[in-house]
Amino acid sequence: MTWEWKIGDPVDDANGGTMDAQNWHGDYYFEEDNRDEARINNSKSSQYSKKAWDYYMDFKDEKALHYINMALDLDGRNSNNWNIKGLILMSLKRYEQSQECFDKSLQLYPDNIVYDNKARMLLKWSANLLQESKNVSNGLNLLQKAEEKIIKAINTLPGENTEEILDRYLNQRDTVSYYIRYEREYQNNLEILKACDKYDLFTITGTKFYENSKKLYPGAALKLLKEPDNEFDSDAIAIYFGDEKVGYVANSDYTKHELTASAFELQDKVPDSIQAEYLFFLSRYSPVQFNIGRIIR
Repeated sequence: MTWEWKIGDPVDDANGGTMDAQNWHGDYYFEEDNRDEARINNSKSSQYSKKAWDYYMDFKDEKALHYINMALDLDGRNSNNWNIKGLILMSLKRYEQSQECFDKSLQLYPDNIVYDNKARMLLKWSANLLQESKNVSNGLNLLQKAEEKIIKAINTLPGENTEEILDRYLNQRDTVSYYIRYEREYQNNLEILKACDKYDLFTITGTKFYENSKKLYPGAALKLLKEPDNEFDSDAIAIYFGDEKVGYVANSDYTKHELTASAFELQDKVPDSIQAEYLFFLSRYSPVQFNIGRIIR
């Protein structure tokens, strides 16, 4: 008697022979320790494991997790079941628990397939931490964790991977390294602003209307000149680089950085003309992008 082998079946006779899960070449793999007689003899555990795999392949991760836990309750020393649970938890973005499951699987039966799955999980974990770092005021700690995960992923990869696969991991490592430098520069610049008197700082706005603003560089000498007769804003303070206008002191909460003074706030604190300098372009993703200057008193 023969029957069709399906993904999730531990070992089935097919056409007079045997086929195990290692012969499946999908995105993820699971391995079967054929020496584990206890699992083969435990039909209930095998049924639960198959149900878990089928639900996982159908993107029903919570149900898959329920059944793989039942399988592990019956057979906690089956490396394949721990591997499947690691995949399910990875899909649920429960990366720390996923790592524990892959480690348990490898402890029971080292296999390159599980090493590969663990590396994939660490890659996803790193990418998730990178994204989370953009949603907090200081993402340096999360970025450093992302760097740890991708380095660990590279070290976990089995040697049989192609150059294309390895490049994916190396590119992620380089991306994380870039954002660590990016975040450090932003945080360092932010500390400089915090150390200054707010009324010595201003945000430069309107630079897109003046091509010469491209010449600005840290330390460039600027001059602030009040324009009380400005038809649009009587508080207007123009900014000059040499003899050329490069913009205006921002005068609204929408255009200025919170640690700098508005043109209105500077009206009674500076003379009609005063010297200043360009500090830097303060950038942290799209919500935070400001040209910052400082008054020289």
